[in-house]
Amino acid sequence: MSMSKSKKSTLIALTAICSTLLNGLFGLVITKLIITTYGSDFNGLNSTASQFISMLLIIEGGFTLATNVALFKPLANSDYKSINKIMAATKVIFKKIGLYFLLIGIILSIGYAMVLKSDLPPMIIVLTLLMTVISTSFNLFYATKYRILLQTEQREYILNIIKIGTLVLSQVLIIVVIFSHGHMLLVRFVTMIGAIINSLLIGYACKKYYSFIDFNVEPNFKAIKGTKDVFIQKFTGMIYSTMPIVFISATVGTLFASVYFVYNSVFTLLKSIIYSLINAPRMGLGKLIAEKNKEYVLKVFIQYEFIVINVMLCLLTTAAVLIIPFISIYTKGINDFEYVDGYIAMLLILITFFEIIHIPSGNIINMSGNFKIARKIQSIASAVLIIFMIFGNLIFGFYGILIAVMITAIILAVLEIGYVHRIYFRNLSTNYFKILLPNVILAIIIVYFELMLLPVIKGYLQFMFAGTILVGLNGTVFIIFNLIVNRSITNQVLRRSLGVIKKRLT
Repeated sequence: MSMSKSKKSTLIALTAICSTLLNGLFGLVITKLIITTYGSDFNGLNSTASQFISMLLIIEGGFTLATNVALFKPLANSDYKSINKIMAATKVIFKKIGLYFLLIGIILSIGYAMVLKSDLPPMIIVLTLLMTVISTSFNLFYATKYRILLQTEQREYILNIIKIGTLVLSQVLIIVVIFSHGHMLLVRFVTMIGAIINSLLIGYACKKYYSFIDFNVEPNFKAIKGTKDVFIQKFTGMIYSTMPIVFISATVGTLFASVYFVYNSVFTLLKSIIYSLINAPRMGLGKLIAEKNKEYVLKVFIQYEFIVINVMLCLLTTAAVLIIPFISIYTKGINDFEYVDGYIAMLLILITFFEIIHIPSGNIINMSGNFKIARKIQSIASAVLIIFMIFGNLIFGFYGILIAVMITAIILAVLEIGYVHRIYFRNLSTNYFKILLPNVILAIIIVYFELMLLPVIKGYLQFMFAGTILVGLNGTVFIIFNLIVNRSITNQVLRRSLGVIKKRLT
């Protein structure tokens, strides 16, 4: 029996949150172990390697998203002939991409190792980068075509379950390597093997669920439209997410990259939890756009934005209060660099806020196939980010890079939210700000008083207790506040949520 969109979205969100929490917790534990065992320099290199590979993924060119959109109607109509033609084209495309990625990755790994500011031996740097290149190229060559089909069918929970299994296996092995004082390269080697196993399991799962797949039919490359426009999005996303740490490593060194990575790990965990909720219904939203009128989609979208804003602010207020106490506890005993820095914390809080508020609008633009609009917006953002990052680094150094990222996030938020509300839905954005502004003001007040009243936190148990209490308290305050200020939309969301829970229980 097939599941409904809401059930699939719920399952995707739950498995994604579980995967995110495990990944975040393992990441924090292993990062601390790497710093204390191998030093901040290797931690900076290890984190730079991951971002370096994310930067190279620009080669993927946006084919994943374009194929997702191309598959919506054939899958909805069970048109297996069209599905197979699109999948055959996807296989050809990603075989080429995987091979190009491997070749370019090898060349750039050697080149980047020459400019990276690090005291580690060049061979260590090159091999660390190459092992990341190999696992990613294998994923592109073999697994991506299967991943796309599972995503489009809203079966991302399968991908999440596989990720959880391989994550636990690889991270536990990494901990064993560190405690047994194995060579630092073994850390990246285990990560590489885990990624390859993950790709193989995705292929196995997809073949099991989709017995009708036939890659031997004639490929339909024309069905995959808008790749040039999506490429610009990929380019901006690559610069935005990866360039800060890559740029930091190349200009001020891997020690500063390690500091950035530690702070960013906390906010990445926070953002990943929120993204799990935001992106769970993403493919369902695409199907809704294809099946329903704009008036109905707008009603659902406003509820979607309302949930995103409140979940984000609940978690972000808690993070704003606890980030410095956590960094103080986490880096206790690390003496090769100073990690506690209030300016970094404040900038990353603002970056996280502006990053998240425009994600729902970005999803609407992409899922409706408006890739040209996205291209124009992302082109502006790319230019702004590159210019401000260069000048920001020259004027303010390390902080200037973060300021550049924040300015870009603000511009993306203004442009995407403005387009979706004023042009796509032809809905006055004042309705959006009636939800956003009162909740932002409340969040600032909450952070102010909680910082004043929070006792000194000296250990992880105290931190976990404080975090649990603050999330529960802040969440309750936001719900009560919105029942007063935004009663209508709050009641709609609560009714929809209760309806989904009842369906899950029956």
